[in-house]
Amino acid sequence: MESILSWVLIGAGFILVLLPFLLGLMIPSHQQATRVELIRAPLDTVWEAISELSRQTEWRTDLKSVQLKDDDDGMRWIEIPARGGKVTLRKVKEVEKKELLLQMERGSTVQGTRLAILSAVPGGTRITFTETSELKNPVKRLFAQLGGKLDRRLNQYIAQLKQAHSND
Repeated sequence: MESILSWVLIGAGFILVLLPFLLGLMIPSHQQATRVELIRAPLDTVWEAISELSRQTEWRTDLKSVQLKDDDDGMRWIEIPARGGKVTLRKVKEVEKKELLLQMERGSTVQGTRLAILSAVPGGTRITFTETSELKNPVKRLFAQLGGKLDRRLNQYIAQLKQAHSND
């Protein structure tokens, strides 16, 4: 009887470890979320908010501080969130008042990108955000998917941008 119980416990432990891995393998490593929003503020104001990196702590409540890196002409910086680990961001492309593409890294691993495309419209600025995430680890993919991490992060960023800059 003891050997059966031992095998059942070993099997259950194996399933608890193996199941998240197998489920994670079924989730694509590349995830994407896109949002189109109207910010009720002029294009210049919205552009300044998303491109002036050192001032983002003024409107992003999830951000503790920003450290600009001078090793490549200010095109790279480290965001220190109020909770969680540091994220290194790099400007990959910038077309003034039209497009901003950022690459996000944790450690030396690229985690994804955030693309913002802006246009002036009656009543404010239309901005299309596309955020991607690339997770190689199947277990991390599973938990990120279950927690809606990509959607939640992008929605929080947009909500804070709208709250701080609408009706400026």
